Amino acid sequence: MRTSIRILMILILFIAVSVGGCGPGDERQTSAERTSMEDLPLGIPLDEVDLDEEAWTSALLEHREEIDEEFRTSAESPMAGVQYLKSEPAERVFLTRQDSTFELAYATGPGAELELVQEGEAWRWTELGDGIVCRVEEEEVVEGSALEGLASFDVDGFHLSFYPSDDRVTFIVFDPERAEMKTFEHLLYFPPDRRYAVAAKLNVLAEPEEIEMLTSRNLKKTFYRYATIGFDLDGEGYELAAYKSELEGEGSKGLFIPFKDATTGSETYGAGRFLEIEDPAHERFVLDFNRSFNPLCNYSPAYNCAVPPRENHLQVAIRAGEMTYPH
Repeated sequence: MRTSIRILMILILFIAVSVGGCGPGDERQTSAERTSMEDLPLGIPLDEVDLDEEAWTSALLEHREEIDEEFRTSAESPMAGVQYLKSEPAERVFLTRQDSTFELAYATGPGAELELVQEGEAWRWTELGDGIVCRVEEEEVVEGSALEGLASFDVDGFHLSFYPSDDRVTFIVFDPERAEMKTFEHLLYFPPDRRYAVAAKLNVLAEPEEIEMLTSRNLKKTFYRYATIGFDLDGEGYELAAYKSELEGEGSKGLFIPFKDATTGSETYGAGRFLEIEDPAHERFVLDFNRSFNPLCNYSPAYNCAVPPRENHLQVAIRAGEMTYPH
């Protein structure tokens, strides 16, 4: 589910660019008689290659509708996001609520709903309110369970995503009654344009560089500058840096490509847009800007989003992918 993936990329943030530009795990391809986009040599215009444009367009539109459906129905829809809560380093944290507002405290008090106590690499939770439901991978877990990774809590009509770390906790609070959630119809996109599915060349760096990327909350997030991606558009050459959140483990299995372009702040979201792709199987592959999407900060103040570094500010207009969403 892309909303969940986006949230992870915020705290950090893979839409795969496969043969037909499909989503993660989607193995759709053009027919065997047609040229694979992954095998396309750098510099050959796509309009000179026999590709099944109808199938490509259909897959892209289907993918967009799936995302819209998530936004309409998911308990963790960005349209329902209302608060971002991050604790200070502490071994004991209390989640409190006053009416529709949640806060984190370090001692029990009025309105306390949850107590979270750090035990080694896990956080053990205790119910202080009434009727609280905790889930891990959609399965209910009983009070007192140790939470070593992502979890969620349902608290009196609110849904809270829980993100633990070594010495603190983070919550995102979702309200299904938020006006933006109740009135949402669909996201806004440029029409599909195969011209922006560009032939690209991947240059993996010999020694990935650890960098700190600024976020929308004026914080910093560690990434690894892993590769550069070169491509041509309208006869001009461009380059983007691609990052990983980890060099090993789950966060190492894809490339994160935040960027700004000449449409940023007018037709597209002012903080830039993202591409997330699986590690290309070949040096030469297709980078599909029709799959670019907005940081979740475009939809709600409940998020902490990476800001594209200056090296990924393109001077060309990329009129493909998601447009800014009106508030």
